[in-house]
Amino acid sequence: MGYGPGIKFCLPAWERISHVVSAQTISYSAPARGVPTADNILVDLNVVIQFTIPDKASAQLFVYKLGAKRLDALLAAACEEGVRALVYGSNHENVMDLASSSGSTAAIQASLTENLHKYGVTVRSMIITKTKLPTDLQTRLEKTTTMISEMENAEKQNGNDQLVIKNEGEVKLVEVEKDRDRRIQALEKDLVLLKTEAEEKVAAEEGRKNVLLENATAAQSRAALKNTHEQEMAEVQGKQFKAELVQSTTTRCAEMKVKADQDALTLISLAEAEYTVAESTAESLKEEGRAEEVAAEKLQEKRKYELMWDKLDILKDIAKTGRKVVTGERAESMMNELCNMKTAAPATMSRR
Repeated sequence: MGYGPGIKFCLPAWERISHVVSAQTISYSAPARGVPTADNILVDLNVVIQFTIPDKASAQLFVYKLGAKRLDALLAAACEEGVRALVYGSNHENVMDLASSSGSTAAIQASLTENLHKYGVTVRSMIITKTKLPTDLQTRLEKTTTMISEMENAEKQNGNDQLVIKNEGEVKLVEVEKDRDRRIQALEKDLVLLKTEAEEKVAAEEGRKNVLLENATAAQSRAALKNTHEQEMAEVQGKQFKAELVQSTTTRCAEMKVKADQDALTLISLAEAEYTVAESTAESLKEEGRAEEVAAEKLQEKRKYELMWDKLDILKDIAKTGRKVVTGERAESMMNELCNMKTAAPATMSRR
C-alpha cells in the first residue's frame, strides 16, 4: 500500500517505508557528445528534461514497473536517439537555433511522454539548453558572424550615407526648383513688361503711321489737284502757243519759199559752172592720186623692210646677252612675228 505526502504512522509496526517518491518536478540532464549534423559536423549538446510523478498511483506504477535505474537508462537512450535524429536532419548553421527552443524537441517530448506515461511519469518539457560546435569551426563562425555584422553595419552606414546624400540632393533640388521658380516668375514679369512696352510701341507706331498716311493722302490729294490745274493751264497755254507758232511758221515758210526759189535759180547757174570746173579739176586730181598711191606703196614696203631688220638686230642683241625664257601670250606674239618675218624676208629680198 502507499501513502500520500505528509506525516504518516505505520501500523502495525512491522510495516516500513520501502520507497520515497517526490511529487515535485525533476530536471534530468542528458548530454550528447559528438552528434553528427547533416553536413557531417560533430556537435555537443545538452538536453534538459523536466518530468514529475504527480500522484500515489503514478508513484506505485513507477516504483513497481520501472524504477530509478531503468528510468535513467530509458531517458538517456531516448534522448540520445531523438537528439541524434533531430541533429542529423539539420545543418550545423541551424543547430545553434535548436537551443532554448521547445518547438524543435516537441516530437521527442511527445514520444517520451507516450513511452513513460504507462510507468506513471509525466514529461513536462524537453529543452536543448546548450549546443557546442568544434573549436576551429566555432572560431570561423565567430569570424564569419563578425564579418557579417561588419558588412551589415557597413550596409547600414552606406544606407545612412545614401539617405543623407539623397536628403541633401532633395534639399538642393528643392532649392534649385525654388530658384528656378523665382527666375521663371521674374522672367514672366519681364516678359509681361516687355509685351506691354512692345504693345505701347506698336500702338504708338500705328498712330504715327496713321498720321503719316493721312498726311501723305492729303498731300497726294493736294498734289493731284495742283497737277490737274497746272495741266489744264498748260493745255490752254499750249493751244495758244501752237496757234501762234502755226501762224508764224506759215508766214515764215512762205517767205523762205520765195527766197529759196530765188536763191535756187542763182545757185543752179553757179552750180553748173562749178560742175564744169570740178570735172576738169577731178580728172587732174585722179592722176595725182594714182601717182601718190604708187609712191605710198613703195614707201610702205621700204618701212616694213627696215622694221624687220630692226627687229632682227634686237633679237640678235638678246641672243648675245644669254638665253631668255618668254611664255604666255607675249611668247606666242613674238613667234608669230618671227614666222611672219621669215616668210616676208625672202619676198622683200627678191623685190630688192
